[in-house]
Formats: sequence, C-alpha cells, structure tokens
Amino acid sequence: MSFWESKFGALLGVLLVACLLVVSIVGVRVYLATHPERQTDDGFDFNSMLMRVEQVQFPAADGTRLAGWLIEGDDAKPPVLLCHDLGSSKASQVSLGIELQHRGFTVLMLDFRGHGESGGRSSTLGLDEKRDVVGALDFLAERRGGDGGRVGVYGVGMGAHAAVLAAVDRPSLRVLVLDALYPDVSEPLARQVFAGWEPGIRGLSIVSKGLFALMYRTRIGEHRAADALPGLLGRDVLLLAPAGDPELTAEIQRMVESIPEQPEVDGNMVVLPATQGDNLYGEDLDRHRQQVAGFLEHRLGGGAIPVARAR
Repeated sequence: MSFWESKFGALLGVLLVACLLVVSIVGVRVYLATHPERQTDDGFDFNSMLMRVEQVQFPAADGTRLAGWLIEGDDAKPPVLLCHDLGSSKASQVSLGIELQHRGFTVLMLDFRGHGESGGRSSTLGLDEKRDVVGALDFLAERRGGDGGRVGVYGVGMGAHAAVLAAVDRPSLRVLVLDALYPDVSEPLARQVFAGWEPGIRGLSIVSKGLFALMYRTRIGEHRAADALPGLLGRDVLLLAPAGDPELTAEIQRMVESIPEQPEVDGNMVVLPATQGDNLYGEDLDRHRQQVAGFLEHRLGGGAIPVARAR
C-alpha cells in the first residue's frame, strides 16, 4: 500500500467515525425530543374558581388511553376541543377553557399521548396525535348522544398540526384556530434536536428526519399540514402567527395563501405580539384569549368576525 493510499484510508476511517458520532448524537436528541418530560396538573383547584370540571378518560382512534378535563356548557352550542403543544399538557389550556365556558361552550382539554395523564410513552410531534384528536371528537359525539354535529378546535404547535390532519377525516371539525402551525413536523423536530444551532437546523435536518422516520416507521412528507390545509373546503380557519418568529410567520402566511377563497368561509392569518407558543402574560394573554374565543364564538355561531386576511 502506498503512502497516499494509507493516508486516504486513515482519512476515510476518521470521516466514518465522525459520521457515526454525528448520527448517534442526533439519534439521542431525536429520542429526547419525542419523549418530553411529563407536566403534572397538580396545581389546579377548580373548586376555588367555582367551576365544575369532570376528569374524563377515552380512547384514541388506535386505542391509546387519553385523559382530559371536560367543562360542560350550553347544550345548544357546539363543543370546543383544546389541543396543547409538545411537552405541555391540558393545564396550559385552562385560561382559554374558562373564557370559552363563560361564553357558553362545552370545552374538552385533552392530554396528548405521552403527555400529562394520558397513556403512551412517546410523541410524534403531531402525526400519531391525529388519532388522539379523532378519539376526542368521537368522545364528544358520544356525550351528545352520537351526534357529532359541529365542533371547534384550538390547537397550538403540535396540537395545531394534529388538528389539521384529523380534520381531513372528520368533517364535523368545522372551525379551526391554529396557533403557530408548522408545515410539517420536520421543522419543530429540527428546532428541538439542534436547539438554536442554526447550521445544524439548516444542514443536518435531513439526518433528524431520517432517524425519526426509522424510529417511528413513518415518512414526514406523507403527513404534512401544509398539504392537508388547502383541502379543508367549507371550514373556517384562523391561523395565528407569533411576531417574534419571522421564519414561522412567513411559513404560516404561505399556508394561508394556499387556502382557496370561498364565500362565507374564513381563511385568515393574524400576527400577534406573542402566541401560546410563548409565555403569555398581561395584555398579550388577554389579546390572544379574546382573538381565539371571539373567532370561535362568531364562526361556530354562524356570524362573521372582521379579521384581516393575509396578503
């Protein structure tokens, strides 16, 4: 073996070891991203709020045991389902749930699989969680005597993505408020795995996507909210974008523009200073809550709410 051949062989070995190391590190990060620490709901005392909240359990479409909080409202109004983000729980939806109940809605706040008090050991960032949304809709229909009727949904991040996928199979999901919706799960996956390291997000996201596909035996490209959204004809859709995340806001605007314009149906985007993906306090919290609750109230009730359409 010549000198240069030996040098090339050594370099090839180093590169192979480096690649294996990168794949191993990314694999661990993908595992951690899809196994978030469970958030507990121990701090809530609904009795002190003078509210009657029922702790409920029901199966997802694939049989996974799910937990939720149900607040009964006016039987004449459609129910609303609230869907939290990755690493959160139903407790994050209490403020919005109370506002909606005050407006007369029955509200179901659920824990997604692998979160809170629900079964399951992992998350797919909005793919398998579609089955959780379907299970919640079936539970609400059963509580109403088997009549699915019209249902509204608010989802943030993972919950928004799952809601869009579920709406394809459940026409009863008529009004959708989608907070910080991402086009597909590769974006939040890369953000979780590379945690603000921009070169990794841009250059190595293909590695995280590939490992995710191997771990969960699914192709991200076959389950994209961006592809499903234009097909939700006849639905009222409001997308909320966070002003502090210009890249995500640009993605959301492109998705809004892909929704066909339809008479008497809303397909809008509103940019807020902060959304539920951020820590909401004070005026930002009140602005967000009023925007979501107001849209759901007007569109589920058949009225119209003036919301500027994104151009």
